[in-house]
Order: sequence, then structure tokens, then C-alpha cells
Amino acid sequence: MSKLKPNTPFDGYAREFDGLNISHPSGFEIASLAVANGEYKAFAKSFKKTYGNTLPEPGTWNELKNGKTLWTGQNQYFLLQYVEDDRLDETLAGKFDGEAYATLQTDGWAALDVSGERVHEVLERFVPLDLRSKEVGFGARTTAHHMSVIVLKTDNDAYHLFTPASSSAGFLDAFEHVIGNIL
Repeated sequence: MSKLKPNTPFDGYAREFDGLNISHPSGFEIASLAVANGEYKAFAKSFKKTYGNTLPEPGTWNELKNGKTLWTGQNQYFLLQYVEDDRLDETLAGKFDGEAYATLQTDGWAALDVSGERVHEVLERFVPLDLRSKEVGFGARTTAHHMSVIVLKTDNDAYHLFTPASSSAGFLDAFEHVIGNIL
């Protein structure tokens, strides 16, 4: 009998540089939530009851019970749950029945955790945002070398980066190139 093991584009990736650490996080699922037309108030109330926190404002993410949520657009959110549940979208559809639509996104994204005292030196040349001045809790969808990236500031010198799985090899190559030019 086959013993299949799930993997991701950055599966097991980990590197240490002078003042910079990069690793591939695991053990989470990503789902997008789109609020049904006219259901924002009901959805916001159900969301707070379910997760113990309000929905994030534009440009931010919020801690939740066992995860995070990020504002990604008008009435749109990404939900990161630290669970291994390849049916998270079905679970969410049951919780927000008629208030929001859920789509599982985990396999569509590749993730990296980036941290260290030199993280801003690298990210300021990779992502077109002034991340030094942002508070912990900042989150944005932007670009890095013409590729999509979602940036979450999780500590003063720590970030989660998410890029589409389809461009992850090019993303990592460009990121390592920038690192090589700086460190």
C-alpha cells in the first residue's frame, strides 16, 4: 500500500544567514471568506462569536483562536487556521451558512517565515512597502519582484510571507538573489 505524504512548494525549506532566518511553516490551512451580499453585520457577529475577535480593518490582521485572519479586500478575508483539515472550507460554510462563502486556499499558496535583525534590510529591497514603520498586526497584499505576496508583520523583526504556489520557485529564487546581494 502506498504511503503518500503531503508536501508544499517550500516543504522543509530552512536557511540561516547573518542576521536573517527563513523557514517554511507547516500545520495550517488557509481559506478565503467572501461575505454574502447584504450579510456583513450578521457575518461580523457570527465571526466574533466563533473566533473571539473582530474582523480586521484594511491593512491589518487579527489573532484568532488557533489562527489569524487578514483583510484582503472589501468584504473579503483570509483565514489561517493552525489545524490540518483539508475540509476547512466545508466547516466554515456550515458556521457561516448564508453569511459568507468559503474557499479552501491552502494548496494555492506557499509560505515562509522570515525573521532576524537584518530582515528589514532584505525586505525593503524585495517588497515595495516601508515595513520598518508598520506596527505588529500590519498585513497587506502586494508584490515582490512582479510576483504576488501577502505580508503579515508578526513581531518587530518577523514576518509571514505568502506567495502563490504557482510562482513559488521564482519567488524563492528572487528572494535568495536579493539576500545574496545584501548579506
